Amino acid sequence: MYFAFKWKHRDGAMVEFEPDGWSSDDPAKTAWLKIESGLSNPWPIIPDAIRLWLQQQCELIEFRGIVPECSE
Repeated sequence: MYFAFKWKHRDGAMVEFEPDGWSSDDPAKTAWLKIESGLSNPWPIIPDAIRLWLQQQCELIEFRGIVPECSE
């Protein structure tokens, strides 16, 4: 099972973490998230800098589990 999260930044931008990585509807945030996530441990660890930023600047608005499709 994989997990997906969505946060709302205090400026209104949406930030998402899904199995394929980080994204945002703000290109500057997407760039920063991808750089920061590349500097730390491999997925699924959320780097300390991103975790702190999310805690201080964002509100969690969605969390879901994703079950991968089985191929037979």
